[in-house]
This record gives sequence, structure tokens and C-alpha cells, in this order.
Amino acid sequence: MPAFHNAYGLEFNLILTSPRMSQSVDLKYMVNEINMYEDIFGPFMRIEIVLTDALGLVDKFPVVGDEELAFTYFVKGTGTYTQTFKVYRLSHRTIAKARQHTVVLHGISKPGHKNSLEYVYKPYIQKKPHEIVNDLYNNYLSPDKPLEIPVKTVNPYTRVSTGQNPLQLINMMIAESKSEKASDYKKPSNYLFYEDHKKFKYVPIDFLLEKNFAGKNKNFFLNVPQKESQFEKGESPTIGGEDEAYFKSITSFKFADEFDNLDGVHRGSYMNEVNIIDPILKRFKMHPIQEKTKHQFEYVRDFDDLTHMPNSGEKFILPEGDVGKATKPYATHRRMMITQFEKDNEKYPVDSSAYFKEMQPFKPGDQLLDPRQRHKNLPESIHELNNLMHHVLEITVPGNPDMTIGEHIIIQVPQPTAFDGETTRFIELYGQQATFFVTAIRHIYSSEPDQYRMVLSCSAETYGKDPTGMKVLL
Repeated sequence: MPAFHNAYGLEFNLILTSPRMSQSVDLKYMVNEINMYEDIFGPFMRIEIVLTDALGLVDKFPVVGDEELAFTYFVKGTGTYTQTFKVYRLSHRTIAKARQHTVVLHGISKPGHKNSLEYVYKPYIQKKPHEIVNDLYNNYLSPDKPLEIPVKTVNPYTRVSTGQNPLQLINMMIAESKSEKASDYKKPSNYLFYEDHKKFKYVPIDFLLEKNFAGKNKNFFLNVPQKESQFEKGESPTIGGEDEAYFKSITSFKFADEFDNLDGVHRGSYMNEVNIIDPILKRFKMHPIQEKTKHQFEYVRDFDDLTHMPNSGEKFILPEGDVGKATKPYATHRRMMITQFEKDNEKYPVDSSAYFKEMQPFKPGDQLLDPRQRHKNLPESIHELNNLMHHVLEITVPGNPDMTIGEHIIIQVPQPTAFDGETTRFIELYGQQATFFVTAIRHIYSSEPDQYRMVLSCSAETYGKDPTGMKVLL
């Protein structure tokens, strides 16, 4: 029967160390499967290792949750990487046969483990959010990777931490960060904090969407089925060499989530508003969607104002459709939100004494140190973040350790004659070539057969071309 090209093996070592033991153990020859995860929406990398334990290692070592895993791996023609994980869970212990157990070790990166054990009591006075994130990362997460902040923030911010863990504070900074490139990125400043296998990043979604990473080894095509293996003689492929095309082949793909309009409606993807309350000046404001102010988002009206991927398609919610004509806005932040609200043509002052004349004499603390209008960017940000949850395609490709999340890839498919309906569907929606944004990677190594591959979760953000109807013959 026809078969797609098989994936290739992975050179690796998997060293387990424990403060209870004087020497470490290499689990390489006990491994059945390794799954390592990167996700732009998950701050820390994780790993799951399926072991065949015929030696009773789990009990004799013993594995109790104090262990550390050093996973060093490479493929010929790529760099060598080492990921260090802390074992935090052991599960699915079963008896495969007499004197042989299988067990799953779960690990999280060392900063992720550290995050659950740290509590921060520290004042940050008039610091920019990215400076606070940098301090939290370097002083509380015990990093073994660099933190990259390609786009700095500009707004000063004050926060006195009261026992939050580092990630909780970083998430607070995400909500407060205003990009120095706000003029380029229009209204939202959606920052993400995540770990890939090379570094940590604190970066706006806009930066990732507009930056075209697609290049060498970033073009993938759905391969034509072959009757014979490409490497019958046991030759190893080399990235960058004559076998480079092999690293671009797609062995399978599926539509994970094309769209969910009702979920998008309730999340505020297509229309939302933010109703606000200012407890200092005793003001509140509800913004009807028809006002067309900065405090609402309407898909049909505002889609083109935001940052989109290169070669992004058109709007897919039609103005004459039910969702396009809807007048009721939704959003997770539609409830009253505490913020500082200035009226039209009014500038919210740093020195707020003028608003408190009836409260004289003034006391320390009566003045507002950090005027913040948190509500202004939320409507667009809600849409931009939720929009990445639609038009998601999962593709399986031979593993490439150099590839990471946050990149753009180009997916190409041949004419649909040799493939099933999903291939035809892809061509109908995106054409024979489309740009996707990689939001998650699952690295998979299987020992039997010796095979390393990746599952890429990719978002197209929207259709590759304006969806148009055609005559259907029944």
C-alpha cells in the first residue's frame, strides 16, 4: 500500500538526577515515547515521558518528585538543545507484562516549577511593565534561558506586590502594557509571556503577526504518497543539505477548529463593549455600540484597523448575515470595570487636586499617581486574542529541532486529485498556498519505530481568500 515518507530518529540523552541519589541515570533505553510541548498561550514548557521500567527504577531510584530531567537532543544538521525539567507528577503506572511496568513521568521547566514556590513582596514604583517583567524573571524564576523583549513598553506603572507568585504579577503587567510601537500596532497591545525551546519571550501579538518569519525550512507541502521509503539505505537526512525538502513534507493534516461563531460572539470576537466605573471621580459610563468611540469593537467596521498577518484574507463575517447585523455586544469585560475615565476633550490630570476641592484639606494619598485608562485597548485586544482561536490547522511533519513557536510558515497543497476531502476543503478556503502562524508545537519521539516528528498547531487568523459561493449541482 502507498505510504508517506517515514519520519527519522532523534539523537538524545535523558538524564535523571535526584538529591536522594549520588549518581544520575540515563533513561534513553527505557523510553517508549517523549512528548514535549511549546505553546504561546502556555507560559512554561512541559514534557511527558512514557517509560518501560523492567528494572524497578521508579521504586529503587526512587522517583518521588524531587528529580530533575536534562533532555539533550539534536538531529543531524541542526543545533544541539538541552531542556531542563523538574519532575512533578508520575501517572498511568500499569503492568505491561511480568516484571515490566510502564509509567509516565511529567515534567515542567525549572522556571515553571519555581513559579509555584515563589511569592513576591516587593514595591514597583513608576516602573515600565517590561522592566517589572524583566526583574521578576531574573530574580524569582531562576532562569536558564534568556528573556527576549523585542518591543519595549512606554507607560509608567506602580504595583506593590502582596504575595502573588511571579506569573500572577507578569499577567498583571500583560494587562497594563502599552507598546512603544502603539502607533504601528494601532489600538491593542496584547503582550504574551511564553517559553520556547530557545528562550523566554515577552512580546505583543501584533509583533508576531506582522513579522514575516517564513523563510528557509519554513515552507511545508503536503507530500504525494510514495510506494517506497525515501531512505531505503538507512541514510540520515541533513537539514540544509540535499535532503532539505524532506524536512518540509507534511504527512497528515486536519482542521482542528475552523470557526465557532457562537463561541466567538460570546467571547466578544465580533462585537464587544466595555462599561466602566471611576471610583475616584464617581463616574460611570456605558458605551452604546453605535457611538463608534474607542471603547467598542465591531467586526465589520473595525477589522481592517488592526494588525494582520502578511497576505491575510478578507473579513468572513458578512454585513448582511445574522452575526454581522447583530446589535447586542458581548465581552468578558462588559461588566463594570474599574478604571480612570476622562470625559470628551478632557485630560485626566496627574495632579488631581482640582477634583477634590470639597475635600480640603488634602491628605497624603489623595492624588492619583498613575492615571490609567485600562478600558481603551480592551475591545480590540479581545478580538485579536480570540481571533487566533479560529481557522486552526494541525499538521504533522518530520521533526526539526530548530523550529519554534511564534513563527510564520507557508503551507502548500497539490491538486486535490490524489487526496481526500480535507485537501479539497483547504484549497477552497485558502487556495493552494497559505500563510499560517504557529501557536503550539508538540515534539514527539517514538522508540518503536525510531521516529521524531512534530505536530504544529497553526492559525490562519482568517480565510486565505474571500469566501464566495458557487453553484451546487444536486
